[in-house]
Amino acid sequence: MSEGPSPPTHYCPSCGEPVFTYSAQAADRAEIRCGYCGLLLEVAESAVPTPPTGCVVVVDDDNLFRTLLADLLTQQGLAAEVLACDSGPAFLTQLTQRFRQEKPIRLAILDILMTPLDGVASALAFRALERGFDRHRAVPILFFSGVRATEALRKHLSLCAPAYYLNKGSDATPERLAERMRHIFGRIFGGGDHPRSPA
Repeated sequence: MSEGPSPPTHYCPSCGEPVFTYSAQAADRAEIRCGYCGLLLEVAESAVPTPPTGCVVVVDDDNLFRTLLADLLTQQGLAAEVLACDSGPAFLTQLTQRFRQEKPIRLAILDILMTPLDGVASALAFRALERGFDRHRAVPILFFSGVRATEALRKHLSLCAPAYYLNKGSDATPERLAERMRHIFGRIFGGGDHPRSPA
């Protein structure tokens, strides 16, 4: 007995691996999205715009990865300035200072698994700070994790929107990580795309 056709797969730069996909109908087009994280996958690489530079905040309790990521962002032209923080509380302190000085932030990159305040709790506190400082435009958040996107993570992305995800444990050589980040930055800053959950 022959089995039916296998579901379609595409490479997802967020997940860092080939993934099953699903179709979603947008206003005027059908979209192909990652079945795990919901990232829009149909845009050709050449159509992804160059991301704008500015201040990117990197929050990771792993000093080696935090340094690698900060260097990668500046060397690849993805950020003109990188503010590196080793914990959620340090992140919130630095943001409060920047908001008081009215200095803009383009993107916050948060590791999910940190102590004493994890990335999701830090992101929710960040959103509260934005409201407290009367920021009318939410800064995008890019969550980094060593695990595949789960339903719980998709809920966190929705709560912290605009929020995105990148699996730092998969396909993560510095060269591939730079390429994947450039793609994700293009989606964040150029496409107005927000991950959606499969229907």
